Amino acid sequence: MRGISRVPNSPETSVLRGIVVTLAVLQATVLGLLARRGSWLSDDLDFLVQGGRGFAPHELLEPVNDHIAPGLRFIYAAFATVAPLNYDVTVIWRILMQALAITLMGLLLIRVLGPTWWVIPGTALYALLPVSMPSFMSLSSGVNNLSAHVFGLLLLHATIDWYDGHRRRAVAYGPLSLLISLACWEKSGLILLTVAALALYLRDEPFRQWLRRTWPFAAALGAAVLAFGLLYITQASPSRGQVPAPADLVGLLGRGFEVPLSAIVGGPWTWARTGEAFSLAAPPLAALLAGGLLTALLWAVAWRRDRRALLFWIAVAVYVPATVVLVSYGRFSTFGSVLTVHYHYWSDLSIPLTLAVVLAARQVRAFVPVLVLTGFAAGAIVSDAGFAQQWGNNPAKAYFATVDAELDRTGTNVNLWDTAMPQPIGTALMSDRRLSPVLQMAGRQFRVQEPGSEPLIVDDTGHIRPASFAVWSRNAAPAVPNAFCNFLLRGTEPLTIQLSPTQNEVAVAEWFVKAAYFSNRENEVSVELLDADGAVTALPAKNWPAGATTMYLGPSQRIGATELRLRSADPASNLCVTDLQIGLPR
Repeated sequence: MRGISRVPNSPETSVLRGIVVTLAVLQATVLGLLARRGSWLSDDLDFLVQGGRGFAPHELLEPVNDHIAPGLRFIYAAFATVAPLNYDVTVIWRILMQALAITLMGLLLIRVLGPTWWVIPGTALYALLPVSMPSFMSLSSGVNNLSAHVFGLLLLHATIDWYDGHRRRAVAYGPLSLLISLACWEKSGLILLTVAALALYLRDEPFRQWLRRTWPFAAALGAAVLAFGLLYITQASPSRGQVPAPADLVGLLGRGFEVPLSAIVGGPWTWARTGEAFSLAAPPLAALLAGGLLTALLWAVAWRRDRRALLFWIAVAVYVPATVVLVSYGRFSTFGSVLTVHYHYWSDLSIPLTLAVVLAARQVRAFVPVLVLTGFAAGAIVSDAGFAQQWGNNPAKAYFATVDAELDRTGTNVNLWDTAMPQPIGTALMSDRRLSPVLQMAGRQFRVQEPGSEPLIVDDTGHIRPASFAVWSRNAAPAVPNAFCNFLLRGTEPLTIQLSPTQNEVAVAEWFVKAAYFSNRENEVSVELLDADGAVTALPAKNWPAGATTMYLGPSQRIGATELRLRSADPASNLCVTDLQIGLPR
């Protein structure tokens, strides 16, 4: 009938590209707005401080925990250089990377499926899969995983280029994309499972002829893997991992397969309540049953109508145990099952899962996928909103805003105790929980435990106020008192001072030291704390000015201090300690 337009069966490629880009920008922007509700996590602050040291090769190759990630180090160094401690800049970077990844997936679907409307639900599926959403929210995960998505998808495009006859172009950027992806997150090498599935899916010739055509590209990718492997072997410091016991491994595999099953119905729907923004899923039984039924249906459809689509389901099926084994080998003995199934490790599963679902679902009548996609979108919205609520409960934004305002108020002359950031902003997993390196990286000017004035403290809310000093031990009375000086450091001979507890116990903590003294000259003196077993922890060496004043030192490593030792490498050192207090500012 005239006046009624019908949707064409084969849309224009330009129209599909425009819709893909629109979806990419909208979804990435929404996630960016959700991400702004949160703030820095402890890993981010650790990596920013390290990134503030610059782009030198030895800094980029500094191990991250027990592995190396020069790509991650490079990106954090860029953040620390361009806009230190500016969270909004990191959100903009994530929006751009997410939009690029979604666009690359949409263009990949156009190349695999041709100009069909199935490209749109496929792109939406990839964009909305909750398995990758937590990695967008967390910057440290996003640097790993968004890079893995973008460069992994570029590798898939290079694979299609290879079989389309654009071999030079494929070899130019395919292996490089793989190498960059590995440099950001070595587990992203599992994209090769999807590359193999795509290569076999595109095969349109006898197998032997296909192998002859494929091996040069495979060799180029192998060279990239070998290059990164050599770098890893020579530069990383991997911990001695341990495969869990068979019973534990079976349980982990079961929880691992919960991830794709719940993801294809927009799950997990609900998240474990850990009190922090920790992406540990807790899918209800309904999500697992719905996901299992839908997976079985898609497998059956693929088996009957397009068995090549099963190649991507096989890639998903292999990805899961590979991830469980890799992560549990390095993390299970320390963190148990929690870190093993943390969604940080599952983000790039969305690439093969999207291809598997779309290539099978397109064989089904249109109204069924429309209903399923509607239910999937509803589940994804519930999952995203639930995680965003947890994500917004991060006190770091208010804390750093308050610290920043307080430093503006007090000025650059303020003298601060070198205390740690409060939980959960600073955690035991950080290499250094102190606030001062973070502020120094951000270019803020202040003094740290300088003699001449009692230091102030940054409290748990970020306000700067006068501190009290809780004394846990002090210098014991000397066996032979001296009328002039009981504790005299002269020359290079170490001075050991016994400590007497004031709280009826010898506690273990990260101690601070107040040392009142007088001297007729400036001395460079190092301080060590010793426990009853002879363990030693050193405090940084500092110049002790001439005159009668007080030095403020710390924090130490955790120790139950029973003695304090002073050392100087200067034969002319001459310093008398009049009062020694070991305790905690608060």
